[in-house]
Amino acid sequence: MKIGTLARKFNLNISTIRFYINNGLLIPNKIGGQYEFDKECISDIEKILKYKKYYFSLEEIQLLFFMEKTSRFKDEVIIEVCLDLLNKKRKLLIDEKNNLTKIIHDIEKEIEDIPVIRSDETPDEGVPFLMIPLLYCPSCQVPLKIESATFSNGSIKKGNLSCECGYTSTIVDGVILCEDFVEETPFKAFENIESIMAVKDQLSPKYRKLIVKTYIWMYNQIINQMDGNKFIMTGPFAFNFLLEYIEKLGKDNLYIIFDPSLKRIAKLKKYLSSWNYNIAFIVGKPSCLPIKSATIDLYIDDYSTVNSLFTYNTFSTENIAPFLKKSGEVIGIFNTYVKAAKSIRNFKKNHPDFMPEKMTFGGLKFQWSSMGVEIVEEKSIGETTPNELDFPQNVIGETIEVHGYYAKKVR
Repeated sequence: MKIGTLARKFNLNISTIRFYINNGLLIPNKIGGQYEFDKECISDIEKILKYKKYYFSLEEIQLLFFMEKTSRFKDEVIIEVCLDLLNKKRKLLIDEKNNLTKIIHDIEKEIEDIPVIRSDETPDEGVPFLMIPLLYCPSCQVPLKIESATFSNGSIKKGNLSCECGYTSTIVDGVILCEDFVEETPFKAFENIESIMAVKDQLSPKYRKLIVKTYIWMYNQIINQMDGNKFIMTGPFAFNFLLEYIEKLGKDNLYIIFDPSLKRIAKLKKYLSSWNYNIAFIVGKPSCLPIKSATIDLYIDDYSTVNSLFTYNTFSTENIAPFLKKSGEVIGIFNTYVKAAKSIRNFKKNHPDFMPEKMTFGGLKFQWSSMGVEIVEEKSIGETTPNELDFPQNVIGETIEVHGYYAKKVR
């Protein structure tokens, strides 16, 4: 039997059979420069596969073959050694089986403890009362009138917000809806972007690790300043920093989360509902947010400027900066694409007006600086790998660099 026929018979690669030959487990005849495998070779490969099924290592299989072929099981000592090997493997597998049984039991208990969410279940939280003094007309910067409001458990469930200038927004199911809100997200870089699964499914492990490292750096920059009650804002198109760190940041703060997409805000509200923190959810663009100027202590730029550039071709810094208090802070994550010219151009497929040349850290610094916000610390966390797809638009061979930055309002 030729090597190809043998490989097909046992569903093996030819390279695997050559490996067994090189390690002395198969000893075929060689005729005319080609291997010929007889019945003994077929019997040997059946034994190899059998011992592999028993979880024997290559060295153990070699030892078993050596003892069998040299003694033909005619030596009592050899037989005892083989029996000892088999018994030890049996005991090892039994111990592993018992351990696996316990692990399976623990997993079953874990499955039972996972909460069941009904499809019709919606979080009950509304707009916190702490948010009422901050509800200002974005045009006139005067307090908004609240009408037809329903209050419950220290929050507003529904109502109408209006200004004499004509500005209006509504509160529905505890969420502030600006007039320019949309159901689906305009940010199209990922599928199912309203879910955290988008990050898990569509970013490489290397890229996710860089994001995690940047989040740790961001948290360490701000944690010492988190004394007392703070007004903290994030959005639009934010990733998962607040989902991961809200417990560490504390429950005494007021969190304002905004996004143009109602679908994404509804998902974030559901994710954060179990914390019972003071969280105001707003659906609308940065230019239309009903928030008083100079009230925000900390703005978390969790890919918001990056994704605003992809979507609106603007950093949105001109809309965010006015909300910051004097000496208010910004903590953020930002990508640069100096080594990924083709990759960044791929984003134009979803957003034709996107201008890749804007996506630079220098551009980010300039935009914040023009609004009186200075980046005082920058950290290059690392870059993605060139030999794998790190995100959907990535071109093999190109890499992006991930940065963390910390900024303060100076005027």
